[in-house]
Amino acid sequence: MLMQRAARLWPIGVFAMLCSTLTVANVRIFPVESQSGVHEKYTLRVPNEKMFDTVRIVGEFPAGLKILNFEFKPGWKLNIRKDAAGNIIGAEWRGRLRPYEFAEFGLLGVNPAEPSTLVWKFVQHYADGSKAEYTGPAGARFPAPVTRILAVAGATGDAAPRGSNANPAVLLDPAAHN
Repeated sequence: MLMQRAARLWPIGVFAMLCSTLTVANVRIFPVESQSGVHEKYTLRVPNEKMFDTVRIVGEFPAGLKILNFEFKPGWKLNIRKDAAGNIIGAEWRGRLRPYEFAEFGLLGVNPAEPSTLVWKFVQHYADGSKAEYTGPAGARFPAPVTRILAVAGATGDAAPRGSNANPAVLLDPAAHN
């Protein structure tokens, strides 16, 4: 009886795993939280979700974020897009990402001075001519990556971002107390 039940439930488990993999494997930006006004290294993570090579990734960067530099990525060509004032507003990476592979692309930027929500937009192009547009709202099949910009800890009493300690330990020099 136990074997019959397991045989009936097995396909459901496999289907659930496949669906959860599809929802997790989107284009992402890390970190998902940062502080206002700081220099931050952002990492664009691009998985190849198809059985065709990814050949191009086109990105539109959030308004208010000042991109300064890009991390060199062997095998990929980078084309930078700028506005009339010379600010970097987007980029295009051309290369080859085979099925079951992923790549990470680094960007260095300066966060906006005020707390905000940064919405990144990316389009992933495949060798078969298809594309995945990561420009949708949260909960969409292809959501745009989002980064929350929080106030600097202690500046206004707002919560500090990921992994920070609002009350760090005070280290004393024992030699100063002799």
